[in-house]
Amino acid sequence: MPPKRTASASSRAASKRPRPDANAEAPFSGEDDEDDEDEDEEDDEDEDEDEDEEEGNGNSNPSQRRCDGGRTCICDRPVEGHPDHPWKITFAAKCKFFNQRSHCGLRGPDCFGMHTYNDHAGFGVVEAIENLILDFEEAKDNVDEKWVICETLGYFIHTNHAAILFGIDDGDRVRELCLMLVRLFISTLALLERDNLLGPDSRIKNLGTIMGLWMFAKTVFNNQGCVEAYDEEPEESLGPKKDKKKWVPSSFDSLILAYARKYNITLSGPRKIDSLIEDCEQEIATEDVDLPVPESNNLPKSDPFSFASNLKKYKSDRSTRKIGGDKLDITTFKSAERRGAAFDGRDPLGRDEITSLKEGLVLMVG
Repeated sequence: MPPKRTASASSRAASKRPRPDANAEAPFSGEDDEDDEDEDEEDDEDEDEDEDEEEGNGNSNPSQRRCDGGRTCICDRPVEGHPDHPWKITFAAKCKFFNQRSHCGLRGPDCFGMHTYNDHAGFGVVEAIENLILDFEEAKDNVDEKWVICETLGYFIHTNHAAILFGIDDGDRVRELCLMLVRLFISTLALLERDNLLGPDSRIKNLGTIMGLWMFAKTVFNNQGCVEAYDEEPEESLGPKKDKKKWVPSSFDSLILAYARKYNITLSGPRKIDSLIEDCEQEIATEDVDLPVPESNNLPKSDPFSFASNLKKYKSDRSTRKIGGDKLDITTFKSAERRGAAFDGRDPLGRDEITSLKEGLVLMVG
């Protein structure tokens, strides 16, 4: 049975919880911190001193409280009791998000005291993200499954785990991957529109949060030169050619904003959401943004943003190697391979861990 998809508010929930960071643009964007309790107390005192100032500085996010896993903080509380909280995530997406972080850890040689090659961890993140894309493809028209993947990626893009992929020695592949993620999310919005699930009264309670995160993803991608507009970037048909609608992937934030305006969805989440909206509107006026024609979008095999055809091309560009998989998952290596790459010449996995893996259990790394 799949995880129950009930939405909850989230301050900074994590299995090994990052510190609250007033400057973070997403709840899970910080790395785990191992500083001692004295620094915890100093941070708390600083937060108390700044609390009044934070409440009056115009920030759309409420003051952050130290996360204690839901005992007194807002983590895991039903969203119905906190409808105005900027950070919302379904339970299913929260589970998938932490699984995604674990999958990246299993593909990081540093976590095992090993060295294979410089870009192993970065390509490992690519592999883990590609697995989510394959899950998305497999979900077909299951809008709930697809939305969970969009939630997961929306938060994951802003983590330090994801940042590793931008450093790999294959810039073209990173760009292609980011553009696939753009198509993945925008095609989901079109699917939600087809199923009448866009709007303030939608049963999907975190539309504004996730759309806001993907708005900010434009900044993340642009900072890495992944989806920047360029002079030769051609316009693409949006839906059937007869509809005479066009779009360019580099302006996907304008599409998100256009959907939000059309369906009266309040964008939330990132601290700078207001400036993101302003920058987006300066680039292209919302009324000039094309969206899918409803009649065409309602067709059974509608794919207005060409996700399927571009995924097929993305797969073919990888030559004979399939995308995704577990080729870079260190727990799938033979013991001799791990010993050969370990700094101390010993297999970083003990006998009990290897036995557990053979029994189908999952190894978690910090």
